[in-house]
Amino acid sequence: FDFGLTLPFVAVTFLLMMVVLNALWFAPVTEEVDERNAKLLKTLSQATDMLAKADEMQVEYTANIRDAREKANAQLAAARAKSEEAITAELERASAARDARAAEVRAKLDADVNAKISAAEPEIEKRKAEFVKATLAGAAL
Repeated sequence: FDFGLTLPFVAVTFLLMMVVLNALWFAPVTEEVDERNAKLLKTLSQATDMLAKADEMQVEYTANIRDAREKANAQLAAARAKSEEAITAELERASAARDARAAEVRAKLDADVNAKISAAEPEIEKRKAEFVKATLAGAAL
């Protein structure tokens, strides 16, 4: 093996090849990889920001929905209470009208019964007198 000019020639060729490959191949590829990594980091950062915004929006919408449900429940309870008051008032009015009508009918019936009793009173007295006469006449036999 002759180490005279071959070894320095191979070494210089190797170093020259390294410089040429570094300038023409490795530098652009490294630059592209660095740009790609920067874009990925930027996209990842944007995605993280969007996720944080989405979480904030979800919390806000959840709060808005809860408030809307509370308002709807309050309005529903108020409407229910108002309806119950109206129904109770109507029931009380109907009950009072029924009681008044029942008292009126009861008074009329009592008056009719008393009138019929008064009208029948002379007939009762007449029959009573006849019964007493018939009984006394039968006992006198």
